[in-house]
Amino acid sequence: MTADQTNVAPTCVNHPKVETRLTCSNCGDPICTRCMVTTAVGQKCPRCAKQSGRAKGNPEPQLLARAFGAGVAVAALGGVLLIQVRFAGLLLALAHGFVVGATVRWAARRRTHTWLGVAAAAAVLVGVGGLVLVLGGNPFAARFLFVYVLSGGVAFARASGVW
Repeated sequence: MTADQTNVAPTCVNHPKVETRLTCSNCGDPICTRCMVTTAVGQKCPRCAKQSGRAKGNPEPQLLARAFGAGVAVAALGGVLLIQVRFAGLLLALAHGFVVGATVRWAARRRTHTWLGVAAAAAVLVGVGGLVLVLGGNPFAARFLFVYVLSGGVAFARASGVW
C-alpha cells in the first residue's frame, strides 16, 4: 500500500466529490453531513431514514399474538352490534372491518405487514363467528358469511397497509 491509499477517506454515496468518515447506521453506506438524517438510533442515509413500518421485517410472534388478541376482542364487541342491528349490514360490516384493522395496527405499535393483515382477518372470523356460536346462532348463515368477507377484507387491507 502506498501512502496515498491509506489517507483516502470514502466519499458520500450521494455526493461523490465530498469525502466523509460518517456512515449510515443501518446500511453502512458512507454519507456526508448534508444528506445525513439524524434519528433516535444514529445517523442514517435518506433512503434508510424514510423506510416505512413495512420494511422492518416480519413481526415477532408476541406482537402478532397481541395484535390478534386485541382484534378478537374488538371484533366480538363490534359483532354484538352486527348481530343486533339487521339493517345497514353493508355499512356496518365495512366500519367493523376498518375498526378491527385499525385496532390490530394499533396493538402492533402502528406497524403494517401482511401477517398483521392475516391476523386481522382471522380476528374477524374468530370474534364474530365465536360470538354467533356462543349466542346459539348459525355461523354459516349467508348474512354472517357476508360479514366475514366484507369485514375481514377491510380488516386485512387496513392492517396490512394496503389501505
